[in-house]
Amino acid sequence: MKSMLLILMGFALFSHINLMAQSYRASVNEGNEHYRQQNYDDAGLLYSRGAEVKPERIESWFNAGAVAYRTEDIKAALEFYENAGKRARSREELASTLYNAGNVFLHAADKQIDNPVLQKAEGSDAGKLRMEGYKQAIELYKQALKLNPRDDDARYNLMYARKKLEELQQDPQKQDQDKDQQQQEQDRDENEQDKSKQDQQQQQDQQQQQQQQQQQDAQRDEQQAQPKPEQSMTKQQAEQILRALERQERDLQREKMQEIPVRVRVDRDW
Repeated sequence: MKSMLLILMGFALFSHINLMAQSYRASVNEGNEHYRQQNYDDAGLLYSRGAEVKPERIESWFNAGAVAYRTEDIKAALEFYENAGKRARSREELASTLYNAGNVFLHAADKQIDNPVLQKAEGSDAGKLRMEGYKQAIELYKQALKLNPRDDDARYNLMYARKKLEELQQDPQKQDQDKDQQQQEQDRDENEQDKSKQDQQQQQDQQQQQQQQQQQDAQRDEQQAQPKPEQSMTKQQAEQILRALERQERDLQREKMQEIPVRVRVDRDW
């Protein structure tokens, strides 16, 4: 009887463990599907459920860190990766955890996102916080490469973080100045475009005024050229006026012929 009870208890325990394993795997798999669809809130809940079912497994902690990273919850991401690192079962898993934690520090420094972990150590100076963020990322990438020297991504990010740190050390306000310079260039381009439009409009207005003035001058000249009628005009005077008008007409025709542009043959522009 006692042996039968032990067998039943063992079977019940095995069944419970099996159900827990299935529940854990289902939560992680479903969370992965939501993560791929960028449904980060649902993915995070499923990973948390998996961590409750089997807190000793690394997958749920590691993936929860990825969700926090995507949503830029820096503090939560680092805490999840810390828990994942404690549960790593191989050098490769630990290297991956350290690499992702380095990415969190690097992303926060690049985007100038608040990093509560650093604020406790460095105070509130933004430049120092960014430099410390790059330093932490560099150290984590170095640790990851010691565990997995073949990780090219970690090697590339290590070089990138070092370069960004050197830039800040040389000039802590360099990137802020770059942003200001870009904004100034954009404003200058917009002002130049507005000025160009104004100049074009002024040129058009001037051309219209010149054309109007030319038309008015031509009308005035025609009016001045016409003789004023007199009550006592003799036949000889009338003939003189007629000959003068004929000469003016011939001169005007010659001037018009001179204004016609000469046509020039050119090569075809394909």
